[in-house]
Amino acid sequence: MERVPRSINERRVFVDSSAFLAYLDRNDRYYPEAGTVVEALLKARYHLVTTMYVVVETHSSILRAINPMAGRQFLVDGLKGISLLPTNSEDEENAKTLILQRRDKGYSFCDAISFSVMERFGLYLAFAYDDHFRQHGFSTPINQPEWP
Repeated sequence: MERVPRSINERRVFVDSSAFLAYLDRNDRYYPEAGTVVEALLKARYHLVTTMYVVVETHSSILRAINPMAGRQFLVDGLKGISLLPTNSEDEENAKTLILQRRDKGYSFCDAISFSVMERFGLYLAFAYDDHFRQHGFSTPINQPEWP
């Protein structure tokens, strides 16, 4: 039986730069899977959310992995239908604390801020191919063919 999300938080999926890049870069190892996940999320009417930190990181990654034209196209069309969640100084402080406390992890500042925002908004689904999201306790599509 298909699990039906009961609350608005269960209907929201946080999108990480690793997922944006997997969806856009044909050379990304997760490219085929990312397209399938996007189709499933849209069909099930999930609300996609991210932060401006992720947008900045994604744009930079696209410039390196694909080309400047793709980076510009992402800024014009890549965020259609995706809501930006606000970040605040508390998220930044939480991120710094997490990075300093979890020295065994290679969390980027952007990822740590994403974790703080997800926790603050009560989100648990992360469309991410960065294993740090799973390690931090969020549900990701990595090795889960029926995700979400």
